[in-house]
Amino acid sequence: MRARACTAMLLAAWFAAQTAAQVTVEDEIITGEVSLFDVKTDNKERNVAVAAGLSLVLPGMGHYYVDKPKSAYIYLSLDLAALFGALAFYGIADTQEKNARSFAASAAMIRNAPSGEAYWRHVGAYMDAAEYNESVELSRGNDGGLYKDPESWWRWADKERQDEYNGQRQKARNFRVASSFFVGALIANRIVSAVDLRVFKKKTLSSGVRVEAAVTPDASGTSVTLSADF
Repeated sequence: MRARACTAMLLAAWFAAQTAAQVTVEDEIITGEVSLFDVKTDNKERNVAVAAGLSLVLPGMGHYYVDKPKSAYIYLSLDLAALFGALAFYGIADTQEKNARSFAASAAMIRNAPSGEAYWRHVGAYMDAAEYNESVELSRGNDGGLYKDPESWWRWADKERQDEYNGQRQKARNFRVASSFFVGALIANRIVSAVDLRVFKKKTLSSGVRVEAAVTPDASGTSVTLSADF
């Protein structure tokens, strides 16, 4: 009985070995791709469109997003400088205008000035309210637009003081113009930074030379392919 059991076990082992020998294992084809210029092309290329949008919001954010910290620092510094200039010159212009109106209220004896920019233009253009009212009546033929409240009337003592008032207002306008230039710089900085990212994408991300390697299924050989995108 023992001899029969041993024989059966030997036959079972021999049959299992023959079955395993008939199993064929096929190797998968393994391919690899290496970029000679930018190994993170796909990730960055996906992010550039978002980066351009970020640069329109705040220049520098997009460049930082695609790992260009030096460019990000430059664009952000330019934006902060332009913002500071716009706010600073606007504040100076506003202060200059307030000083001019205070000077006119004192020098032309204005007790209660109406709201609106037009009134202060009239103060600078006419020696007194009576001259302005007369001019309006002659040109329009009615009393529309006249200053009827005596507290809003003005009267310059001499031409020199009126000219000084107009000079102060001109300075205020000049500072406003300077402020508008800085506002334009803020807009231009956003456009340039976004365009710069698009150029960066075309030159660095969408083009380049790649090395592609492949292994044959039977592992008997390999192949290397050189490809380029422009």
